[in-house]
Amino acid sequence: MGYKQKHPETCLAKCLMILIERSKKKRIPSSYELDLLLFSLKYERENIARGHLEKAAKDYSVSFTWYVDSSIFFNFVKKMNVAKQISLKQEKINLHFINTLLDAPLIIYIDRFYLWKKEWGLYYKYHYPHFVILNKRVGTAYEIIDPDDGQKRFVDAKVLSKAIIGLRNHLWISPQIIQLSTHFRGENRTIYK
Repeated sequence: MGYKQKHPETCLAKCLMILIERSKKKRIPSSYELDLLLFSLKYERENIARGHLEKAAKDYSVSFTWYVDSSIFFNFVKKMNVAKQISLKQEKINLHFINTLLDAPLIIYIDRFYLWKKEWGLYYKYHYPHFVILNKRVGTAYEIIDPDDGQKRFVDAKVLSKAIIGLRNHLWISPQIIQLSTHFRGENRTIYK
């Protein structure tokens, strides 16, 4: 499977598919990308991330830890009786917190504006919420997989921090982190490094 999303609004679906394929060592049909989005749009209008996570957890027998930054958003989601395969937690999302989680790849919700570079040949530069995979930290940079263009690249820590802050302060959307996990004796541990 390539890393590029096939539809404009399927960044979360594509990120989930990549992580599940890696952990399960099992190919997911490309049609699942759009299936996840359509299910989520019908399932929960105010919060499509929940629909993505619940469908993927059920379909592929996986669990997720879902961190949300905003206490208002956390309380909103908590009232929805999230599936037991999803551990919902409220944490301030910043680079310090991210570094504590990077023993395994994670999906992060950011403002796409700060990732734009003219030499990448992308066609736009505007503020827009977007999910990407953070693979690892190398020095002062983070390796990401951006499903928008399907590329792996390094993003400076300052740029990533601006993208998180931009989502929170410019777009007024709660930053989020989603990490694939599994349960061992009741503990939540990541599946792979």
